Amino acid sequence: MERAQCRGEDRDLFFPSLGTDPVRARVICGLCPVRQECLDDALPQADLGGIWAGTSAKQRQKLRSERRKLRGVA
Repeated sequence: MERAQCRGEDRDLFFPSLGTDPVRARVICGLCPVRQECLDDALPQADLGGIWAGTSAKQRQKLRSERRKLRGVA
């Protein structure tokens, strides 16, 4: 968290209201040196809302589903 690009930013950027495009949050995440670590922390938490590692809750759900399918194949 100490190296996170979002450190010191307004938390509301990462928890946008419905219908709001979180473009600024995604830009911040896109520049983050610990983006992968953030995603690794967020993925196991199915009930986690907001933008984490530049992904929405819906995108993370899709990633979890894809990972489960890949593990089932291997």
